[in-house]
Amino acid sequence: MKTIQNTFIATILLSVVSGLVCPLTITEASIHPSLQTTNMKTVLSSNKADLKIVSSNIDYSTPLAQSDGQFHDGLLFAQTTDGKLLFYNTAGKQSFILPQNLVPMSDFYQQRALVKDINSKLYGYINTKGKLVIDCSYIQASYFSEDIAYVQKSKSDNGSFINTTGKKILDLERSYDSTFNFTEGLALSYSKNSDKIGYLNKAGNIVIPYKYNYGRNFSEKLAVVQDGNQNYGYINRTGKVIIPFQYKAAGDFSQGLAPVQNKKGKWGFINSKGKVVIPFQFNQADSFSEGLAAVYNDKGNVGFIDSTGKWIIAYQKYNKATSFHNGVALIGVTTSHSSKLGYIDQRGKLLTALAYRSGSAFNEGYGVLINSLNQATIYQKYFFENNLYE
Repeated sequence: MKTIQNTFIATILLSVVSGLVCPLTITEASIHPSLQTTNMKTVLSSNKADLKIVSSNIDYSTPLAQSDGQFHDGLLFAQTTDGKLLFYNTAGKQSFILPQNLVPMSDFYQQRALVKDINSKLYGYINTKGKLVIDCSYIQASYFSEDIAYVQKSKSDNGSFINTTGKKILDLERSYDSTFNFTEGLALSYSKNSDKIGYLNKAGNIVIPYKYNYGRNFSEKLAVVQDGNQNYGYINRTGKVIIPFQYKAAGDFSQGLAPVQNKKGKWGFINSKGKVVIPFQFNQADSFSEGLAAVYNDKGNVGFIDSTGKWIIAYQKYNKATSFHNGVALIGVTTSHSSKLGYIDQRGKLLTALAYRSGSAFNEGYGVLINSLNQATIYQKYFFENNLYE
């Protein structure tokens, strides 16, 4: 199978979704100085959030090829300094101990994680208690998405779709080189005879033909694809071109808007009709999340705007940021030889010190920051308004 972004390759889960698409190296944004101001009193949420440390000094590094470093179904996939793969719970304790012959291979998705039997070299699935619920009987397997996973028992069959109980839903009539990562009923598929991509449905049929150079998963009923002239546009689930191929690069739709780069190299935002809503002025822009999008200037500094283009968090010293999740974003300053990262809230307030070399986006109310000694600290979001942890 081809090495591609955002996909499950053969038997290994690769890195998860980034908001932007090709080209991978994008310069940062130039904007008129008069726009580099913000009303820091702007309130996006009625709750005032802070973080508390749940656990620290945890032996941890991210299994880079198989995990996005976030909590899923209350569990964090981890690799220890001695190379052991395991799951931590939200208290920072090992959640369960697997039999010696079983090795975890992915984050949890829909209460299921891939495991490999090192004796038989076959794959199966465990639940969040560490119980093997789908036997290790497959030479290939994907993670679950939209209630199904792709599995293959032998090289002589084309593979099947199963549900989370392991029940076979469908035998595929032909083999596919696909992510099998379904969103809105479709998954990317790659032609075996060319470098083109198309889309596969859950009935095992190619419903959007192999004709694009590049594509991403569907989001808000549209998918960004690249044509033969290396221009980006958007198609719907029938394959109809909704937004013409005219952009140098483009990102996923989220909250009604998508970041796009024009021929001059500037980024702005369009709506689902293709109308420019936020003018082309940035050197880089991410998709919206929780009402905010990260944007960059020509010095590499990052700030956050709302869906009207209004500044919520002005450009500061930071040059790295993730999208907001659970009201928290990872932010910091990185160079070629060092990183100083921490978390901020939606007002731009630092919730932690900039003291970590790496970290993950918040998910399910928890985030992970890692120091230079591969020691992780788990943070939990806390609301002052009702004194309840979320």
